[in-house]
Amino acid sequence: MKRNMADIVVKRNSTATLGRVEGELKVGAHATLTAVDGGKITVTEGVYSDGPVTILAGLECKSIRVEGRGFGPGGDVKVRGDLVVHDDAEIIAHLEASGEVRAENLDVGGHLKSGSVVAKRVRVGGHMNTRGKLEAESVDVGGHFTVTESVKLVRLDAGGHVTIGGGTISGAAKVMGHFESTRQLAYGELQVLGHIHLPSGSSGEHLSIHGDVRLAGDTSCKDMKIAGAARVAGDCTGETVEVLGKFDVGGSLNLSKALKVFGAAEVKQKLKCESLTLGGKLVAKQVLVDGSVEIAGDLATVNGLKAKSVVAGRGSKVTGPLVGDEVIIGRKLDLDVGSWGHLWSGTWLHSGRMTRVEDVHGKSVVIESYSQVKRVFAEVVQLEEGSMADEVTYVKDLKLPAHYHLNKPARKVERLPEPPF
Repeated sequence: MKRNMADIVVKRNSTATLGRVEGELKVGAHATLTAVDGGKITVTEGVYSDGPVTILAGLECKSIRVEGRGFGPGGDVKVRGDLVVHDDAEIIAHLEASGEVRAENLDVGGHLKSGSVVAKRVRVGGHMNTRGKLEAESVDVGGHFTVTESVKLVRLDAGGHVTIGGGTISGAAKVMGHFESTRQLAYGELQVLGHIHLPSGSSGEHLSIHGDVRLAGDTSCKDMKIAGAARVAGDCTGETVEVLGKFDVGGSLNLSKALKVFGAAEVKQKLKCESLTLGGKLVAKQVLVDGSVEIAGDLATVNGLKAKSVVAGRGSKVTGPLVGDEVIIGRKLDLDVGSWGHLWSGTWLHSGRMTRVEDVHGKSVVIESYSQVKRVFAEVVQLEEGSMADEVTYVKDLKLPAHYHLNKPARKVERLPEPPF
């Protein structure tokens, strides 16, 4: 049946069969709409309902507004098919659509359950469950947020748990609960207070971790800040990583800029970065640093650490050889804690204790007071008052204080042995 009237009115608690409506459609609460010949209902202007409504067909209209009468049973809007709204959709109730939902701006006061969703802006007061894809500039969900397939978003705010099927979130995503992506995700900035699980191949610009993060395989992130616990099963690449909590990498960690560790970090294979600041504990198979290293905690390596300059601060402990052009052992350090300044007490774990280091290879090596080193191989070596070493081998110059301890006499050579790497 085709209507050609300015407005169509469907009374409360009634049932109407519609096809194309030229004008506006006004529907009373608890009404039921069906379509002619099993098709869809098309309204050239807006649809308005003063309460819950059941639409046993697809609906296309310019705009829609539904006034809720409470959420849950008796407060729902149900659409059996697609809901296509060319302008704004404002549903002050729960919305359940068996098909796709499209709108310029989609605003649902209660829960939203549907197929794929395409909109410029989506706001859902309750939970959102999408059986399909989601494409929007911004999504704001008060409760849990689930998308079974991929997302294409600029911004996401969710008050509950989030589960998505991969895709892209190019801007910022802020999640108060847990976050899981079942397929590869590319993200701009991800801030999650709960747990995070990302599959292998995921990549991002900024990741802020306050809970527990599991990255199932290789991953890349430009900037990571870890206040909770993060575990990468494979290799990890990026620019900077700051750790106040715990960070474990099952493969190698390759950073083009800085690694700062004020908690605990473990890299099963090779660690490579531009600079390293260690105020906590770091365990790695091998560490290669293009620039400078400052150690005010514990460093343990299998093959050793190599850098342009190394300062093992007073009270630090180093297991594994140190290799550098300039190496200083036992100097008092005041580390730059960067963005963790408001959380860090400023007192280092080993402040005031004996500095203990194993073998050192360098051009210039200084061993300051209250420091103990196993073997030293350098062109120039300087020992200060109260320092200790098992062996010292040098090429050019050896400076000794009045009080020092060497287990063996220092040995001057023409050529130093090759460092371990």
